[in-house]
Amino acid sequence: MNPSPEEAASLTDTEAKLAAWWKDLLGVEVVRPEDHFLEIGGNSLMATVLSNRIESELGVEVSMVELFNTLRAVAALCDELRQEQTA
Repeated sequence: MNPSPEEAASLTDTEAKLAAWWKDLLGVEVVRPEDHFLEIGGNSLMATVLSNRIESELGVEVSMVELFNTLRAVAALCDELRQEQTA
């Protein structure tokens, strides 16, 4: 099941990027903002891979523990860290 057009349109750029990475990494078809990394199949090894991708693609360091959260929370943290770098 794919997200509705309204759900897809409501994603921020960072949420959309993270959702694509989560789908690829976790092998799921849909990731919604309220989905929790661990609850949809993530584990510590996958979190390490994701953390490395976030650092290389977005330029911010997010710990494995910080990834054990919802997509929306992780995206907000990434955005916050990126804003701090440019401030």
